[in-house]
Amino acid sequence: MSHRARPPAAAHSIAVAGLLLAVGCGPIAPDHQGVLVGLTSGRTLWIAWPNDTARLVAERPDLLVPRDDGFWWVGVVDRCTWGEGGGGWVEDSIFVSLAEAVFVARRGEDARVRLDGMPCEQAEEEVLRERAKSARAPADSGAAEEYPVSNETLYCYRSTRQVTYASPNVLSVEARHTSTEFCSPAKYYTSGDNVVRRFGSSERVALRPLLEPSARTALEQHFSDTAGCGYPAEDPGAQIDSSWSIRRHQGAWVARLWIEGPIVCRGGQDTEGGEAIPPSFTGEAPLPVPWSELVRQLPNALDATASPSGAYLLAQRADSLIVLPVAGGRLGAPLGRIHIGYGEELAMTRWATAEEAREWSATLPTPQPPRVRVLPDSGAESP
Repeated sequence: MSHRARPPAAAHSIAVAGLLLAVGCGPIAPDHQGVLVGLTSGRTLWIAWPNDTARLVAERPDLLVPRDDGFWWVGVVDRCTWGEGGGGWVEDSIFVSLAEAVFVARRGEDARVRLDGMPCEQAEEEVLRERAKSARAPADSGAAEEYPVSNETLYCYRSTRQVTYASPNVLSVEARHTSTEFCSPAKYYTSGDNVVRRFGSSERVALRPLLEPSARTALEQHFSDTAGCGYPAEDPGAQIDSSWSIRRHQGAWVARLWIEGPIVCRGGQDTEGGEAIPPSFTGEAPLPVPWSELVRQLPNALDATASPSGAYLLAQRADSLIVLPVAGGRLGAPLGRIHIGYGEELAMTRWATAEEAREWSATLPTPQPPRVRVLPDSGAESP
């Protein structure tokens, strides 16, 4: 095209963009050349495709969340204590108890959490040492170990945290408290807490204002039904706001509820599926291909999320993430596949423009996670 032909073409593009704005379609979204992915396992992947070939450029431990004031780290740290445990059908012995806490810190700054105990490997060593002392009792006492003990069997109680959603404004954390079968075979169970809160704050976000009345009514049934393994709540509506987390389900962010239950049912459980959370809250673009059609074109897909322009799709299968172009409702040939572990789920996606992709490819391989200062627990619990 000659230099003289460019002005009319540019004018035509401006006119088309103006028409789109006039009819409410919004500005033309820029092309994207990368996506920053956080996984529920607690790691961040930076995937870029500047030359139509997607590759894993950087992998960082913990979640690295881009915000208006720079990158922030979100992660989980643990500590363990040890002491007497067991009872019932189990001969009293010494066990380890684990506790986890979530930290949030601006890049380049230290993080602080409150947890009692010591590094868990050290607690395991202490328990094995104490058990070995008991095993040196006379042979006819029955205290001797006949086979090596797996470190998994050393734990009597686990209080874990998992970040299931991270955005510049919101964090979703699932806390689970488990009494294990190793120290309580007849009474092991799991209780839990789900918390959605403002980023870097203890302020909780209520679910009911985000939903239509019909959806709120349907969710209340989980806490008002006296049948099954759930405990009926005095105020089912309030229970919704205090028991929800944000998870992925078939191409959407959904609200998952934790329902407490009795020991006979091994404790509580998560609701299946989930109520879709409005895109106005998550900022997620709609899928350019309906989920049923997407699964037909990409068999065994578990999840998928689209770039703001709809030109790219990040799909998940059991052990991989796949970047695909999309045009006219059809998925193109994959630009690349990135291996992930079984059971990992998306906890964060942030699509990058071409300019951001160049900058992030240069800077994201280098930042180190924060130094986490673990202080004695003050007694206040916070998921």
